[in-house]
Amino acid sequence: MTGKLRENSVGLKESMFQGVAGSAPAGAAIATLTGAAAFAQGSLPLVALLAFFVVMINAVIIRKISANVAGAGGYYSYVKAGYGVKPALLTGFFYIFYQIMALCLIALSVAVFVPPLLGTVFGIGLPSYAWFPLLVTTLMFGFLVSVSGIRGSTRYTMIMAVVEIVIISVFGLYIVLSHPAINTASVFTTRYSLNGFSGIGIGVLLMYTAFSGFGASTPLGEESVSPKKNIGLSVVFTVIILGIFFVFTSYYFTVAWGPSLMGKYAGELIPGVTIINGFIGKAAAILVTILFINSLLTGTVVVTNGTSRVMMAMSRDKMIPSGLSRIHSKRFTPWASALTVVSSAIIIGSISVIFLGGFNAFIFSATAATLEVLFVHSIINASLPPLDRKFRGKFSYANIVISVISIIIFGFIFYSTFISISLPVIAGTVIFMAWLAVSTAYILSGNKKFENVVVDV
Repeated sequence: MTGKLRENSVGLKESMFQGVAGSAPAGAAIATLTGAAAFAQGSLPLVALLAFFVVMINAVIIRKISANVAGAGGYYSYVKAGYGVKPALLTGFFYIFYQIMALCLIALSVAVFVPPLLGTVFGIGLPSYAWFPLLVTTLMFGFLVSVSGIRGSTRYTMIMAVVEIVIISVFGLYIVLSHPAINTASVFTTRYSLNGFSGIGIGVLLMYTAFSGFGASTPLGEESVSPKKNIGLSVVFTVIILGIFFVFTSYYFTVAWGPSLMGKYAGELIPGVTIINGFIGKAAAILVTILFINSLLTGTVVVTNGTSRVMMAMSRDKMIPSGLSRIHSKRFTPWASALTVVSSAIIIGSISVIFLGGFNAFIFSATAATLEVLFVHSIINASLPPLDRKFRGKFSYANIVISVISIIIFGFIFYSTFISISLPVIAGTVIFMAWLAVSTAYILSGNKKFENVVVDV
C-alpha cells in the first residue's frame, strides 16, 4: 500500500544515535580509516580534526534549516523548500546514490576486512570467493531489520552505537595512559602527510566518509517526535559524539602504531585489531572483532532506513516511479524503496570488486560516496540563505558567510581529489561525474513533468 509513515515513533535519543550508528564508529575506527590513513599517514589525527570541523559546519546549517523544514524527504525536502523542484531532484538523486555507495562501502568493509580479521584473530581461513556471500549477507541484514519497523530498528542501532563507542574508547584510554612515551602532538601537523597538503585534502575526503551517517536522522521527520526541534538537535549531537570519537581513535591508533610508520598502516587492512591485540591482548582483540562486524551490520540498517524514506518521498512527488512509495501494511516501512536500494548496492559492490579488487573497490566506493555527499551538502548549504528569506523575510548575512565558507572548503577537497593519480580515487571521481551527467539529463528532459509538483514544508 501507499500512505504515511507512523508518526511520533522516534524520540530525540534514538534520532541522535541513528547518525552515530550510521557512521559505523567501531568499523571506521578499526579498519575503515585506513583509507584516510593511506594518504594522511601519520597526520591522520589532523585530518580527523579538520573533518570534524567541516562536518560541524554542515550540522549547524542543517539545524537551522530543519527548524523550518522536516519530513521524510530529508535533504531533498530542504532543497525543494529553498530552491524548488529541479535542484531538489538533483539533490535527491545524489543523496540516493551516495547512500547506495555508502552501503557498498559498509558491505565491502565486511567483505574485504573480515576474512583477514578472522584469520588473524581466530585462525579461520575463508575461500577467495567469500567476499560475495559476505557482501550480500551484510546488505540483506540491513534490509530485513530496516523493514521490520522504525521503532525497533532505531532502538537497536542506538544501543549498539553506545556499546561500540564506550568499549573502543576505554581501550584507547588504557593504551595512551599506560604508555605515556608514545604520546606526541606532532600528529596534528602536516609533518607526516603523503604529498603535503594534497595528502591532507584526500585524507579529509576519505575521513569525511567516516562521518557520512551524521545526517541519518533527517529523513525521519515524518516519524519523529517534535521533528522541527529534534532533528536539528540530533544532527549536532551526533557530530559532536562522532568528532570526539574519531579524533581520539585516530590519535591513539596513530601514536600506538608509530607516526613515521603509518605508510604501512593501510596495508594491514585491520590495523586497529593488531594494535589492541599487541597492547591489551587476545581477549580484547576478539571483543573488538565482534564489535567491528556488528558495527558494520548496524550501519547498513541506518543507511537503508534513511535512503528508503528519501526515495519514497521522491516517489510520492511522482519524480521517480510511483511503485517505490509502497509502504508495508503492518510495519509502516517503505519496503519497495529499501529493496531497490539494497539490490543496487549489491550490484555495484560486486562489479567494483570484480574489476578493481577488494581494497581498491573499498577506496572507489569511499571516494564516490564522499564526492557525492560533499556535492549534496554544497547544495543544502546554499539553500540556507533563500530559506532565511522565505521564513524570516530577509537574508541573514551570518548564514550567508557560513554557507560560503563551507562551500569553499568543499572546493579544496574536490580539488585535492581531481588531481589524484590513484586508480580507485580516479574511478570514484569518474562515477561521480557520470552520475552528475545522467541526473542532469533526466531533469532537463522532464520539464513539464515537474511543473505540478507541490513545494511544501
